[in-house]
Amino acid sequence: MTVASVGAAAQEAPELSLPSPIDGYQTERIGSVTWTFPESERGRVAELIESFDEHWAKVVSDFGARIDDDLVIRVARNPREMRAMAPFGHPPPDYATGVAYSSWGVILLTMSAPQTWEPPDLEVVLVHELSHVVLYRAVRGNAVPRWFNEGVAIHQSEVRLLPRMESLLRAAAQRSMLRLSELDKHFPDHPHEVNIAYAQSADVVGFLRRSNNDERRFHRLVQSLRDGETFDTALATAYGWTRVGLERQWRDSLRTRYRILPALLAGSTIWVAAAILVVFAYRKRRRYHHTKLQQMAYREELESLAAASQPPPAPLSTPAPATEVVTDAGVPIVEHDGESHTLH
Repeated sequence: MTVASVGAAAQEAPELSLPSPIDGYQTERIGSVTWTFPESERGRVAELIESFDEHWAKVVSDFGARIDDDLVIRVARNPREMRAMAPFGHPPPDYATGVAYSSWGVILLTMSAPQTWEPPDLEVVLVHELSHVVLYRAVRGNAVPRWFNEGVAIHQSEVRLLPRMESLLRAAAQRSMLRLSELDKHFPDHPHEVNIAYAQSADVVGFLRRSNNDERRFHRLVQSLRDGETFDTALATAYGWTRVGLERQWRDSLRTRYRILPALLAGSTIWVAAAILVVFAYRKRRRYHHTKLQQMAYREELESLAAASQPPPAPLSTPAPATEVVTDAGVPIVEHDGESHTLH
């Protein structure tokens, strides 16, 4: 996971003031969403628009509440143009490929990442920012911890488990994991620390939603926040934990899930190497299973082709019918299987 791929939740303002789209941009109202995008990139944005309804429905279903779907989504060619289309006085973070102004229902995306200028996965970034807006509306704008806000968004949008696991393993081995109380007060800006913060946040939210029963608890947590309860009260109501208790349970689950108890208790180079080896072993096992599945599918396809191309089996041979021949002597002779038999 990189900082540029996760987007950010922006500082909110009481009233929305958006600049007009810059030259070469088109604005269209599609359903409940007002899209602004470069006319030259219509084909690429059309794919995003086509997938929007599916992404929106999935994100909303995770919260167990009815959510208003009125949005403004602006897609820029690059970070400079994204900044030019941001609400006045509220520019996006320098590292972001997407940003959600949740209280306004405004989302900005860029087709090229800051610094690298590489094209981000716009669908992943869009889902991340949609999650910020939906969570804000689901709890009616009541306050939630920053780690919870970011953790929910990453959990909903980020399908790559391995990079998060690798960040957690490294942080655990190096004793550099952050406490949730620290993340409540200040979310880091340094690339290394922010990667750890995002990985921890997503993993804690995943821990809160590890089973069907926990999904019901998660919905209860959201409903309590929606009703105006503080996060601590809502957490106790839904799960029976304080924040300290949640963090203790989560760290215990890390020791079980990743089997890195020594790495969590010591920061030596040996355990750093051991943590990295766990990741490499996981990758190798995934590649092995993927290859086996490909080989099985290929073998089945060959067998099907072979069966379809074989000629039908030849019919079983039947004895030639007997033929009766009359000789000059007037004695009838029967020929059967190449032999002559005189009838008496």
